[in-house]
Amino acid sequence: MAAQVEWKSSGVRGRASHGPLGASLRKARERAGLSLRAAAAGTGISYSTLSRIENGLLAMPSFDTAVAVARNVGLDEREALRLAGWLAPPGSAELADPGLKRALSGLRLSPGAVRALRQVHLRELASEFSAGLGAGRPVDVRLAAKQLGLALMASCRSEAGFANDGESYRIPAVAGDSQMAQRLWSAHGVAHQLIAHDSRTVPVCRPQERASVAEREATYVTSRVLVPAAPLVLQRRLV
Repeated sequence: MAAQVEWKSSGVRGRASHGPLGASLRKARERAGLSLRAAAAGTGISYSTLSRIENGLLAMPSFDTAVAVARNVGLDEREALRLAGWLAPPGSAELADPGLKRALSGLRLSPGAVRALRQVHLRELASEFSAGLGAGRPVDVRLAAKQLGLALMASCRSEAGFANDGESYRIPAVAGDSQMAQRLWSAHGVAHQLIAHDSRTVPVCRPQERASVAEREATYVTSRVLVPAAPLVLQRRLV
């Protein structure tokens, strides 16, 4: 994995690279009613530096500074570190082996390494639901949904989506009477729910936004573990 990663400098990059962290810090600071001076107090950086970070013009200078600023403004520390591209100490210790050193610089990962590790995480996250695939058994999607506290229900609407704050998932009318189509949509909902449980967020499904990170990740989880492989699909059709 590391051999395929092209490392990018951790110095100052553009607004697109630092924007997510800066925007989150600014929202948290404003929500807390703090000035830039108050938010920067005791963090080791000036209020003007913090302003540049919030505006996406400057990278967070250090791991400790990211934690200190997050604490001042009331932003979750892990979320701040994730947005800054750093790993928490336990994670960096596990990854700092000879095969992955090229993917690490201090505690910062390249965008390519972050994507690769996220993909591995998603595969492992859903591994419990794929246990039957090795034995030639399709995943029981409805049982998976039940284990996640998700109710699957048919809908007269044309688009899939969640309701009741993620407690139920609507299978779109386009699935019709096709068992495979209903299974695919059910699996897609379960994938969103599984990812949301892991990140402690409310699941959102927007199939029309296929290029979004959320939809790509749900599709990946669905195709990897929740939908039978081609031979199993063929076998089901022959039964």
